[in-house]
Amino acid sequence: MTHRILTLALTLLVGVGVLTAAEPPRLITSADTAAYALGVANGIGFAQNLSQMPGDPVNKELLLAGFSAALLEQPTVMTNEEAQAFLSKYFQQLQEQQMQETKEKNEAFLESNGKRPEVKTTQSGLQYEIIKEGKGPRPTVEDTVRVHYTGTLIDGSKFDSSIDRGEPTKFGLLQVIPGWTEGLCLLPEGSKAKLYIPARLAYGERGAGGMIPPYATLIFEIELLEVIKGEPIPLATPTDK
Repeated sequence: MTHRILTLALTLLVGVGVLTAAEPPRLITSADTAAYALGVANGIGFAQNLSQMPGDPVNKELLLAGFSAALLEQPTVMTNEEAQAFLSKYFQQLQEQQMQETKEKNEAFLESNGKRPEVKTTQSGLQYEIIKEGKGPRPTVEDTVRVHYTGTLIDGSKFDSSIDRGEPTKFGLLQVIPGWTEGLCLLPEGSKAKLYIPARLAYGERGAGGMIPPYATLIFEIELLEVIKGEPIPLATPTDK
């Protein structure tokens, strides 16, 4: 992460340069134009990334001062090694702080959500809410199901939806996260329900991709369209040597 941040920092500074003149620079040669174009292209991209960086807003004047001194081989207040070490620790601390805040926010959501009378909580901590109860069979872990679903985080941001793709999803109940396995086994075929899955029954402290952060509670609105009964899982038997 630190390497990427440093690379972005360099590209911003290449983009904005160390020029402070009010008038735009004169682009006389092709090399001049290429240098300026490189700065504009990289500067715009970095400025966008900079606005999304964690922590307090970056002081661009200090950022430019450090870059200018290093680029022009002038004295700096810290060595490259010191800068790298500081940034590594700084961003690690920010990441840990964000993870802790996310964890506390999601735990508070589940605590509040579990107090609603229509929400039931299982021993594992899974919360579920029946929207429409079906009349078909309940699946077991040996079965396959066909479902429509939409997944969101507690802030309402959507990270996945079979409805948006226009096609139900089919999977075995041992092929998904524990919250899905447990939740779907509670629903008769034909049911619609909401599952509120704590992080420990989903992706935990790892998160998943760029859409699901660490310690995220996942909310799934599910329609159980079909239960496809499976074969019992055979027990392993010893073989003669």
